[in-house]
Amino acid sequence: MAYKDYLEVDIEKPVSTFVDLTNYFQARVGDAKAYCKLHIKSGSNSIDMTNKKMTFYGKDSNATPFTAAGGFDDDQPGDDRQLGLITFYFPDGIFQKEGKWQEAYFKIQGEDGSDISTVNLTLNVLASQVEMGISVRPFIPELEKTRTKINQALREMNAQQLLNQIKSMKTTVGVYTDLIEQHAILNKPETVDLVSGIVNPFRQQLTSQMDSLSSSITSRMSAFKTDVNAQLEKSKIRTEWYSGTMLNGCSGWIGARFVYINDFAIVHIMGWTQFPANSSKNIDFATNPAASKVDFSNVPIGGPVMLIPNGTQPRRTMLCTLDKDSNFSQIGLWNSGDNYSSEIYAPGAFITYQFSAVVDASQLK
Repeated sequence: MAYKDYLEVDIEKPVSTFVDLTNYFQARVGDAKAYCKLHIKSGSNSIDMTNKKMTFYGKDSNATPFTAAGGFDDDQPGDDRQLGLITFYFPDGIFQKEGKWQEAYFKIQGEDGSDISTVNLTLNVLASQVEMGISVRPFIPELEKTRTKINQALREMNAQQLLNQIKSMKTTVGVYTDLIEQHAILNKPETVDLVSGIVNPFRQQLTSQMDSLSSSITSRMSAFKTDVNAQLEKSKIRTEWYSGTMLNGCSGWIGARFVYINDFAIVHIMGWTQFPANSSKNIDFATNPAASKVDFSNVPIGGPVMLIPNGTQPRRTMLCTLDKDSNFSQIGLWNSGDNYSSEIYAPGAFITYQFSAVVDASQLK
């Protein structure tokens, strides 16, 4: 039979799809062993109908529902159930009314009990004058008969499959036996000798090399860790604080904070000083709190400050910096443009100040 004579039934099409069987199948009322040739597909792939069951459902032209077992086989020319090419046989006497069946469909049941329904089909049943007056009868007994036949067929088919599998296994064992005798593949003793003579020495050599590599990596990682810890300790930030002493009748406080980072430091001098009444303009007012730690001969530090008088007499803006004549051991007020050493102010005054400098290892004592 030609492939085109099979009706393609695609289970992936939506349920709203209708397939007209008129060109593939037309039954007459009372027909026995009516059949239809089907090609069961899922998309572009054929469905293997091996070990599957198939049932026909539908409503005749009077809308009377039927559940008919029916059954399929691959006993006609062109049939191949593995390719989904089957012949479905309808139960005797199922077609009792002429006209079109609506909402007809096939249900496919797999070995695991799962059900898949096909798309809706339209069947055309032609009239038969002899059988026109036969009333509608239920077909449940036919379902049981067909089920028994299908179960028997399945048992016979499973037995045949088992025999085929045993035959295939015997063939496979024979092929491997021939190969072993021809030394095309190894048997167990030969495999053991190969492992002992080649594989094991190679494995031992590889293990030794891996142990050596592991030891080398461990040693390098340990040295790297020590170096990193040393670098971290070296770059660890630490601080120090030193205080100075007030001079020439001045009061207040002065201090220097050091922030050490790697090989350099930031020195920050700060303080508050109260000058007594009748004090000179140029005056050393405190010791340098950072003198013991830094060589200030090439470290500029200081800046202008505004003196805030206690009275109404104004005070000039002065330069607050280290006294070079004291070898930078003292800090005072200076004015480089004029000599104000002889200028005396009656009221006292006070200042606040803070100066910073960055020094490297060569400038640290």
